Amino acid sequence: MLKNLNNLSMKRNWKEAIVFYIAYSLLALLIGFLTGSIVGLINPTSLTVSITAGSIVGTIYCLILYYLICIKKKQTSFLFIILGIITGIISFYLGNLISLIIVAFITTRENKAEIVVKKDSEIDEYIETQTEKIENK
Repeated sequence: MLKNLNNLSMKRNWKEAIVFYIAYSLLALLIGFLTGSIVGLINPTSLTVSITAGSIVGTIYCLILYYLICIKKKQTSFLFIILGIITGIISFYLGNLISLIIVAFITTRENKAEIVVKKDSEIDEYIETQTEKIENK
C-alpha cells in the first residue's frame, strides 16, 4: 500500500486514497511548520507573518500536488481545472487538511493515459486479425 505512494498516475481504491491523504497531509503540515518557523526566525516580532507564510506555502503545495496528479492521469478537462482552482481557494481559507480530501479523491479517478493505450492495443489486435483474414483468403 505504501510502495506506490509516489506513483501519482495510479488509480487508488478508497483505502489507498486514505493512506495517501494521511501521508501527504503530514508532509503538508511539516512543510507549513518549517516555512512558518523559518519566517518566524527571520521576523520574530510578528506571529501573523509566520502563519500567513505557512498558509501560502501550504496552498502552493496543495495546488502543485493537485495539478501533478491531473497531468499524470491526463485529466485535463475544464471541470478538473475549475476543481483545482476551488481546491486552491479552499486550501487558502480552510487549510490543507480540507483541500487534500479533494486531492485524495482525484487519485481514485481513472488514468486516461492507460485507457488510450488499451484502445490503441485493441486497434492493433483488430488490424492484425483483419490482415490475417485477408491473407488466408
